Amino acid sequence: MYQKKIPVSLYCGLHYFKEILNGKWKLMLIHYISEGFLRPSELQRVIPKADRRVMNRQLEELVLHGFITKKIYDGKLSKVEYKLTSLGENLLPLIYEIERWGQENQSVIEKAMKNDPKFEHVV
Repeated sequence: MYQKKIPVSLYCGLHYFKEILNGKWKLMLIHYISEGFLRPSELQRVIPKADRRVMNRQLEELVLHGFITKKIYDGKLSKVEYKLTSLGENLLPLIYEIERWGQENQSVIEKAMKNDPKFEHVV
């Protein structure tokens, strides 16, 4: 398993948040699971740009850290479903507020992204 070269420093709540929820798709996964997209294939459809391997790893991290649960149904074809825990549900108001902020500031953010070379490939 990967180990960070620089030790994690947890000075405040922002450090905890960043360390545990850092990931390109984690907040979106929590949001979409709350909206009823429970199966990996459903999540892949609503986040089509997410690499399947990365998305699966981030789902497993969310399970490990207690934001979601994973239920495996045995059968001819095994089926997996994810559900939010109380910790994940507790995060939803923050996710909705971040989404609202992004929508309200979309034009300013898009302008800033156009001036930043690392966002050249963003469509």
